[in-house]
Amino acid sequence: MEREFCVITFDSTHQALDFERLSKEYGLKTRSIPVPRQISSSCGIAAKFNEELIKDVRQLCLDYQIEFANIYRIYRDSSKKPVKIL
Repeated sequence: MEREFCVITFDSTHQALDFERLSKEYGLKTRSIPVPRQISSSCGIAAKFNEELIKDVRQLCLDYQIEFANIYRIYRDSSKKPVKIL
């Protein structure tokens, strides 16, 4: 059972869609999801991925100048608050 995962958030839908397209092209296992309520009550698109991909996700954003807002660790246990990693 998945215990925790990471999400990357973006300031615009355009950035999120660029990230989604490039991550698929490069074979990164990410999935677009609505921004989790634990992070923000506003709507938006985030990408979910396993924590071991943080370096690859960050490098993809740097290489293709995709600006992201933050990267968080999200816990399945809803009593634990998300942790901002980057």
